[in-house]
Amino acid sequence: MLNNIDWSKLITKAMKVEAEAARALAAVVAETEKQRAIADKAIAPLQDAIDVDDATPTDVALLKSWKKFRVALSRLPEQPGYPTTIDWPGFPA
Repeated sequence: MLNNIDWSKLITKAMKVEAEAARALAAVVAETEKQRAIADKAIAPLQDAIDVDDATPTDVALLKSWKKFRVALSRLPEQPGYPTTIDWPGFPA
């Protein structure tokens, strides 16, 4: 009996680990982009209020909080253990 195994279709453990790591990274990137979009949407009207000299002290404080949140998101890849272990920043109140 002939061996009819197509070795080109072999999936190794290393390949599975690499694929899972790629999926995990893609999920983290997608979540980061989602949270960034939320921050961008919150920042825009607050920045507009400041730009037209119509911001309240609360607006100014909230804008700063959202911008700090956005900066924290941009620094996620610098965290040890990224992308498997992430200390996500909390949304501003």
